[in-house]
Amino acid sequence: MTQRKLTDAIESTDSETRLWKSRFAAAKFAYGAGDFRQCESLLYRAMEQAKTLKDWNFATNTCRVGLGAVYLATGKADQAREQLQTAINKLAGSGEPALTELYAVALRFSSLILSEAGDYSAAEDQLQMAIKALQDLGDEGAVQLAYTMSDLAVVYVMQGNLKGAKELIFSAMEILEAVLGSENPEYIRANLIYNLSAAKDEEELLSEVEDTIFRMEYQRGQKHPNITRALRWYLKKRQELGETDKVAEAKDRFDLHTKAVSFG
Repeated sequence: MTQRKLTDAIESTDSETRLWKSRFAAAKFAYGAGDFRQCESLLYRAMEQAKTLKDWNFATNTCRVGLGAVYLATGKADQAREQLQTAINKLAGSGEPALTELYAVALRFSSLILSEAGDYSAAEDQLQMAIKALQDLGDEGAVQLAYTMSDLAVVYVMQGNLKGAKELIFSAMEILEAVLGSENPEYIRANLIYNLSAAKDEEELLSEVEDTIFRMEYQRGQKHPNITRALRWYLKKRQELGETDKVAEAKDRFDLHTKAVSFG
């Protein structure tokens, strides 16, 4: 098993393909930095350029998945769903390894829409579909498989299935450590999910979530979508429990008076 970028599936080396890869890489960087307007602009430009490429199907749908991720991060669930469902429909049953891997990634992001809506059962179904597709790829899909298993472990935690989460995340950690190493942010995220799965009760779980978000901020930065997504869930859960004091404490701890994190 070796680490590779998703866009490495495109083997063409012509100047237009190199430019597309560079533009997509810039969009991915903007996404991680929380600059979603710039990310969206770069992705639409990359999508337009993708139409002229030899690997246009892969390139175009990679941009669609990216746009789905951006819209999900900015709370535009309907637009995210439209982009991701289009990609899923175009990629399903392709039989080509690169397109199958991208199909699984689209399912991962689509499952996040369902999770944020509280439909954990449907989210689990989509992640199981993604896992099956990636398992069929063997080593080529190993890293994405570990990411998907991590996402499914989070769904299990949200459902209260801590035993299932612990078993799944342990397998994901083995892959991530072997391929990416124990210092990689994705491995550290998986290790934090493992800690969540070991919680003894709801209060311990929520306390661990808060500490996990705090630690993740040092790895990813405050604006990374994984952090804002976790914050939305945590604040919503505390609010549902009527713990307004805990919500206020969290707003102070994470400086939410100056950050826009919707959890309504």
